[in-house]
Amino acid sequence: MAAPDIPAAKRSGLRVDLDRLVREGDGWLTPEDRYALKTHGICPQRHDGRFMVRVRVPGGTVPTWQARALGAVAAAHGEDWIHLTTRQAIELHWVADRDLREVLDRLAAAQLSTRSACGHTLRNVMCSEDAGVGLDEPFDCFADASSVAAAVLARSEELNVRLPSRVNIAFGGSPRCREDALVNDAAFVSVVVDGRPGYELYAAGSLGKSPALAVPLTGFLPREHATAAAEALVEVFIALGDIDNPAKGRMKHAVQAVGPDAFRSAWDQAFAAALDRPRPPVPEVELLPDADIAAILARTPPGGWSTGVRPHRTPGLASVTIDLPHGDTNRSELDLFCDLADRHGDGFLVLTRDQNVTFRNVPLAEVAAIRQALATRGLSIVGEGGTAALRACVGAQVCAVGITDAPDAARSLAGLPALARNSTLRVHVSGCPNSCAQHQIGDIGLAGSKVRIGGRTVDGYQVFLGADLDRGHVGEVVGRVAAADVAAAVDAVVGAWEALRHGGEPLGRCVRRLGLEPFAAQVASALAERWESGPERASTSEASAVPVSLG
Repeated sequence: MAAPDIPAAKRSGLRVDLDRLVREGDGWLTPEDRYALKTHGICPQRHDGRFMVRVRVPGGTVPTWQARALGAVAAAHGEDWIHLTTRQAIELHWVADRDLREVLDRLAAAQLSTRSACGHTLRNVMCSEDAGVGLDEPFDCFADASSVAAAVLARSEELNVRLPSRVNIAFGGSPRCREDALVNDAAFVSVVVDGRPGYELYAAGSLGKSPALAVPLTGFLPREHATAAAEALVEVFIALGDIDNPAKGRMKHAVQAVGPDAFRSAWDQAFAAALDRPRPPVPEVELLPDADIAAILARTPPGGWSTGVRPHRTPGLASVTIDLPHGDTNRSELDLFCDLADRHGDGFLVLTRDQNVTFRNVPLAEVAAIRQALATRGLSIVGEGGTAALRACVGAQVCAVGITDAPDAARSLAGLPALARNSTLRVHVSGCPNSCAQHQIGDIGLAGSKVRIGGRTVDGYQVFLGADLDRGHVGEVVGRVAAADVAAAVDAVVGAWEALRHGGEPLGRCVRRLGLEPFAAQVASALAERWESGPERASTSEASAVPVSLG
């Protein structure tokens, strides 16, 4: 199918005739019609008459009653497949064209929205899953993330026809959130200055084919001004971005075009104007005192503390995270999670940035009951299953732009001994270069593409190493491998790291110290003619792009 003329679709108002689609099926849709559907969270699959429906979950937190309703919709209309994304949203696949209206109506009845969940829109607003309870979070930023999300949705009809590209927004204050801030279009990092809660604000980070790290806009933004700051950033993006060239439409390109100082100055002016506009009062938040670590660790959950069982600031309570392979689940599993959250947690499911599900406010004595209930379904708590942290997009099986079957590649790695003995390693598998699984920030990143191996073009992966966001590095291409040989390549990389690391040195930092060449040489030795070092020559500029320094 021909690519849509996105600027033309925006100029026409992104009108969507859902009633005709339900009545006649999707045969009449033009490429521009299919793009317009994305602004309603409806994305074409690679199969005629079938669509993906993406549901916004602001801040990643969903009450169990809503999750149960969503599971019922998936079972009735989405072949009982529920996929959790890296942006804390939920996807339903295989939805028939003639079922779309009913699906949207059932979601709306559960107070769930798909508006602006896809396309060049303001996407789901993310929030740290530990906000308000984690030891590294100075206050609960969920209310501010929710306020920004509400403001986004309220203006979606106006903004979606004017935005040059999508805008990804994230909130949180942990070290992990600081890393995420570097790869989001807008990131609010929670801080407290002179007893006042607020944010460091970053802008214009993203991954994809030409990754760029974010520019700091201000070192302290009072939290009551978060919505005004977000609105000002969107307005500057609209003014400076290139709406007529979607390939250069992201905010990072606007910053690169005018320079970080000019972009920051434009935001300052827009922010001052936004502050003058009336808006609802902001609810107060409690500043969280320094955690009493001794009191917290004076109590132990059954099985002890771990990556998947993390202490709350309140002694005796924990967050418990389910390891959900590839972010995939179904109605019966989701109902089980809801039962556990109602019985042992606070009645909410928190969707994580690693495509897992967290229960919060779990009494320590009840961790064992959760562990046992999960085991009956072949599931485990994060860190207890003997596998690395594998992340995957849905891949070419359903995605219209997918090249390889990313979940299949992830499954081939699940039992790899090298990963089992290094369960903290993060392996991110994207089915194409667009980085839905954020392959450039994993310890090992795999991006699906057509690759030339030994003179033949096959479906395979570009292998990315060297990510170290703490020091400002995203991964770079070390080589490429056929899909059938992914496990062997990963095994060779991990073995070389184990042999060469200094103490507990992370894989990315080890690669940065030694360079890409030794790791490429090791994989080439292990795989012989089944490996090619370096990026594809035809796409070197894209595949090996390094982050742009934005000040």
